[in-house]
Amino acid sequence: MTPTQTPPGLFDFRVGEFFRLLLHSAWRGPLYSAPRRIGRFRRAYDFQKRQSVKRLATATAGTTVPPVLIASVTRACNLNCTGCYSKVLRPEDGSAGLTAELSDDRFMELFREAIDLGVGVILVAGGEPLMRRSLLAKMAKLPDIIIPVFTNGTLIDGESIDLFTESALVPVFSIEGETKDTARRRGRGIHEDVFEKAEGLRARGFSFGFSITVTSQNFDLVLSRQYLDDLARLGPAALFLVEYVPVAPGTQDLALSSEQKARWSDSHNFKGVGYPVIQLPGNEEDYGGCLAAGRGFIHLAPDGRIEACPFAAFSDSNADFNGLAMALDSPLMRSIRDRHGELTETSGACALWNKAGWIASLTGCAAVGRSAEIR
Repeated sequence: MTPTQTPPGLFDFRVGEFFRLLLHSAWRGPLYSAPRRIGRFRRAYDFQKRQSVKRLATATAGTTVPPVLIASVTRACNLNCTGCYSKVLRPEDGSAGLTAELSDDRFMELFREAIDLGVGVILVAGGEPLMRRSLLAKMAKLPDIIIPVFTNGTLIDGESIDLFTESALVPVFSIEGETKDTARRRGRGIHEDVFEKAEGLRARGFSFGFSITVTSQNFDLVLSRQYLDDLARLGPAALFLVEYVPVAPGTQDLALSSEQKARWSDSHNFKGVGYPVIQLPGNEEDYGGCLAAGRGFIHLAPDGRIEACPFAAFSDSNADFNGLAMALDSPLMRSIRDRHGELTETSGACALWNKAGWIASLTGCAAVGRSAEIR
C-alpha cells in the first residue's frame, strides 16, 4: 500500500462508534415509535460495517475513499449569518470564478458513486439545503444510509417535515447556544422557531440533531453540563460541535484560545449526556494529522469541485467532469494525504486553512484567493 492510500483507521472506528451510540440513543423519544427508530438505526449501523469493508478493499486496490462525504449542495441561503463559511469562501458575486451548481441528477450520480466506493456518511450542507428541496426528495430514497442535513430550520414546513420522516434524511438544526446567541448571529426569532420545529419532530417520534459553531464567546456555555443536559431533554439524536475557523477577516478573536482548545480536546466533557457528540474538525493530532483530502472526509462543492476540506477550499479537480474516484486521486489530494503529518493544528482549528503557500508548493498549484487551481 503506497503512502497516498489511507486504510480505515482510528477515524473509521470513531464513525462506527458514532453509529453505535446513535443506535443506543434510539430509545429516546416516544416509546410508541422506538421500534421504528431502532430498526432504522440498526440498518444504518450494519450499512456502516459493510461500507468499512468496501473502503478497505478500495484502499488495497489503490484508491483512498473517505468514510465521510460533505456535500454543499447550494450556495444560496435565505439568511445572512455573520462569519458564514459559504458566504466568505464562495461569494455569489462571481469573484471566486464560480460555475453553475450541479443538477439534481448529477448530484445523485455522484452520491451513488460515493456509496459504491464505500463512503458511509453523506453530510449535506449549503448555503441552505432546503433551497434544493427536489434534490433532497431524491436523496431521501437512498436505502440504509443516514444523511444529516444541516439546516437553519426556517424553511421547514409541513411538506418538508414529511420529507424528513421515514427517509434517509435527518435534519440537523443550526443554533449558536442560547436564544440571544442565535439571534446575534442568525436573526431574532430563529432560535425559538428551531426549537418549536424540533419539538414537533420529537412529538411525532422522528429524529433530529443540533449543530453549534463553538467560538471563544459561547465556549463555556456550550461545554457546560447544564447546557448539554438541557439539550438532552429535547431528545436530539446527536449534537455536532463545529469549532470556529476564522475565515471571515476580523473574526480571529472568535477562535478558541489555547486553554479552551485543551478543554475542547477532553472527551470526558461529553460522557453520559445521552446522545452522541461529534466535534468537527476535532483534535486531528489524535488521528496522526489532518483528515482532509480523503483521509477522513472530502468536500463536494455546489459546482462539483472536490475540495480538501469545507474549512479550506483548496481544489484542483471537479467530480462533475471526471467522477468522484478520479477527483479523489488528484495530484493535490494525494499530496496532502502524503504529508498530512506536517499539518498540525495552529490558531483557528484548521491547520490547512493557514497553509495557502504550502499548498501552492505541493503540486505547482497557484493559490487563487483560498482556492488552489492547477496552472
